[in-house]
Amino acid sequence: MQKFFSFSLLVFIVIFSSCHTEQKTGTVAAQKTSDTTNIFAVTSFLKGQLNRLDTLPVTPLKIISENGKTDSIWLKRADIRRNATPFLTPVIDSANMTSLFSEKSFLDQTINAYTFSYDAKVKLPDSIRLTHWDVYMNPQTNNIQRIYMVKENGDTTTQLTWLINKSYSIRTIISEPNKEAKIKEEKMIWDFDD
Repeated sequence: MQKFFSFSLLVFIVIFSSCHTEQKTGTVAAQKTSDTTNIFAVTSFLKGQLNRLDTLPVTPLKIISENGKTDSIWLKRADIRRNATPFLTPVIDSANMTSLFSEKSFLDQTINAYTFSYDAKVKLPDSIRLTHWDVYMNPQTNNIQRIYMVKENGDTTTQLTWLINKSYSIRTIISEPNKEAKIKEEKMIWDFDD
């Protein structure tokens, strides 16, 4: 446990000192102090992913699954950005979220990743629908592998799962009282190697 804590602290210090590298390579950027939790700049990272996508010579594919049916459509790269826009606000970084969210981290050996989980530590303002997010880092390369976010708005829960440099999916769950939940999943893919 002592080794993990020391390693986590070292990783955060190294990564936050290299924010520019974070957007290009996916390396976690953080700096730890005794008074505050530094939060990985998820919004900047996702914008970096979108900017990278703009440079790729690829036509993204969107797969939609709803009510037991699946359909697909080819997209313009601008559509990828438009679909991701709801997850770019509120801005997730230390300046905006340290007072609202706390971090827990651990090595999850079942998925071979350091997991950094963020949950509200105070009652959130009504304007913030974001309730939770996770950042998964490869322990061998210290690169970000995946980002998971949850937003809630009344009966609707929206989940984003972003696989770095590959794809992202948005799952929308509508849970109305006394009704079966409605689930819709939209997956945007631009790396077809898997």
